[in-house]
Amino acid sequence: MSTVNNATGVYATLGYSFSDPNGYVEPLSTDAVNHLEKQPAFIQTWQAQDIANNAVSGYFQNPVLTYVNTILTTANTIAANIAVSNCAALATAQTACRTLSTTSVAFNAHTNRLSGITPFNGEDVTNPYYETAISFGKTALYITNQTDNITNTSPILGSFGSILIGPQISNQSNTIYPYIALIANSISGDPEVGQNTSLTAAQINQIVSDISNTNTLLSSQRSADVAFYGNLKTFSDKYNTVRQFSSMGETQTYLCNNFIGTDKLITRINS
Repeated sequence: MSTVNNATGVYATLGYSFSDPNGYVEPLSTDAVNHLEKQPAFIQTWQAQDIANNAVSGYFQNPVLTYVNTILTTANTIAANIAVSNCAALATAQTACRTLSTTSVAFNAHTNRLSGITPFNGEDVTNPYYETAISFGKTALYITNQTDNITNTSPILGSFGSILIGPQISNQSNTIYPYIALIANSISGDPEVGQNTSLTAAQINQIVSDISNTNTLLSSQRSADVAFYGNLKTFSDKYNTVRQFSSMGETQTYLCNNFIGTDKLITRINS
C-alpha cells in the first residue's frame, strides 16, 4: 500500500503566513517528533496529492443513472404523445407513464445519494446516503458477526440495493423503450376530437403492465433501501444505549448498583 511521502505540497494549501514576531512558533521536541513518526499513515500519497492539487472531487458515479434516465425519457415521451393525441383508449398508459416519471425522478435522487454524488447534508434523517449507510452498516457488521456469526456484506449493502440491480433496471428500460414508437405509430385521426389507436386492448394492457412493473421495481427497491437504513439507525441507537454499560469503571458500577440502576440493569451488569 502506498503511503504519503514528505513533499506532497499539502502544507502549502494551509496558506500559513504568520510572521511570528515573538518567536512563539517553536520546533517540536524530539519526543514529540518521534511520537508523530510512529503514527500509522493517515493518508496515502495519491490522497495527499489530490489535496495539494485541489482535486478532491470526481470520485463517485451513479451506476444506474443511464438506465433510469432512459426510463424517465420513455415515460415522459409516451405520456406527452398520448396527451397530444387526446386518445381515450390510451389513458391508462398515460397515467402509468406519469407515475413512472415521478418514481424515476425520486429513484435518481435516491441512487445519487447512495452513490456518493449527493453528499449527506447533516439534516436528512430518513434517506440513506453513502457516508451514513456505510458507517451504520460497518457497525452492524462488526456486532452481528459476534452475535449471529454473520460473515457476509448484507449489513452494509442492505441499504444499497437500488444501485445493485443495474441488470434488472436495464432489462425494464429495454422492454418499455420500443413502446415510444409503437404507440406513436398506432395513433391516427383528428386530435381535436380525440385520435384513435390501432393497438388492441391486449397490447395496451401489456404496455401498461410493463410500465407498471418498471415502476414497481424502482419504487419497491427504493422503499426497501430506506426501510433497511431505518432499521440500521434504530439498531445503532439501541447499541449506543447498551454500550454505555460496557467496560464500566468501579465508580460507575457502584453508582448503578446502589443508586440509579433498576433491578433489570443490576441483574445484567452483575451476570
